[in-house]
Amino acid sequence: MAFVKATIQIVSALIGTGIKVSLRKGKVSGAKMSIGVSTATAKQLDWADGNKLEVLIGDGEHHGLLRLRKNNSAGQATVEKRETAKGAWFQVQLGNQPAFVDRAEPARWCQWEKVEDGWVEVVLPRWADETAPRKAPTPQPRPLGEVPTVPRNRQSVTASVMGDPPPGRREMLAKMGEMKP
Repeated sequence: MAFVKATIQIVSALIGTGIKVSLRKGKVSGAKMSIGVSTATAKQLDWADGNKLEVLIGDGEHHGLLRLRKNNSAGQATVEKRETAKGAWFQVQLGNQPAFVDRAEPARWCQWEKVEDGWVEVVLPRWADETAPRKAPTPQPRPLGEVPTVPRNRQSVTASVMGDPPPGRREMLAKMGEMKP
């Protein structure tokens, strides 16, 4: 039996997409949404400690998306700088959002991108899909070669094969006999 030397790669927990979203559930209150932003991402977005952010939550077909934009005059959420021995980051508390699940969820890295007018669009983790509105099922196409069946009127197979007269033939002949030419 042979052995091969292992390649060990340790990735820092700070390496990811730059934006994390989590839900924290208390004993009495509903789950509160929290967004963590790495210092590099905050610098890229020009966010600093004390900045205010406008927050939009996607509805309908945009459920599971979150939009954030720096706006110190009309922002609802505040960017707060946090520091520990492990490093620094920025945090945005969004509080309880009834549009999403009401349970604790660990922080997950989220995909994000800059969109028009300075907005940053964040794709929330899988738990957001659990409360998404149900979409109408898309019609499935029939496989090729399948012929749709048309329901037949209930009649005797023997009558159609043997050439039996249609039901009510005697009454029809009697009426025709009473007719004058």
